[in-house]
Amino acid sequence: MQTFARSHPILAGALVGLTWGVVMRAWMRFISTSPEFSWSGTLFIIGASVIAGSLLGFARLRRWRLGVGWWRFTVLALVLLGAGGAVMWPAVILGAIAIGRRRPTWLVGVLGLAALATQWPALSDAVFDNWRMDPTEKVLGVVWYLPMLTLEAWGFSVVFAPRLSQAPIPTRLKAALIGVPVAGLALVAVLAMGIQM
Repeated sequence: MQTFARSHPILAGALVGLTWGVVMRAWMRFISTSPEFSWSGTLFIIGASVIAGSLLGFARLRRWRLGVGWWRFTVLALVLLGAGGAVMWPAVILGAIAIGRRRPTWLVGVLGLAALATQWPALSDAVFDNWRMDPTEKVLGVVWYLPMLTLEAWGFSVVFAPRLSQAPIPTRLKAALIGVPVAGLALVAVLAMGIQM
């Protein structure tokens, strides 16, 4: 898997984003006090996750090949995971710093604990105070959420990771940078029009 991610980082990012979006959408339905399902909302969440994953994959490629400019793509990805997901931003950013730098070790621990602390209000509202869930479901809700949060922080850790090399990016990968987000944005636009109709 690591070899595939190194040789096809944009595609690997899209696949991780797809998986993350599907699992996170299922979690949202699991914790909801009035579970509902809409294809437009679900496809919007998954589409945004695929685009964000692709951008983060490209950011990793930029870091491996050039070492410059990649942070801009992570900002776009963070915006895509906004709206309801904005509550995760403090934990994602603190976690990304801890994962990306890893030194000094004591600071990594402090940042990790701070990242978890930022999620207490969200977990309290969505899980702990959820009248519909029994204690076992509440534990499952937290155990389900925290790895998703960690995976998102790992994705954004590219911003804080050290530079690796200065090799140029092949033209086909530059084309993928344009093609994947444009296709994803087109999908999101179509879904948004469907929501309004």
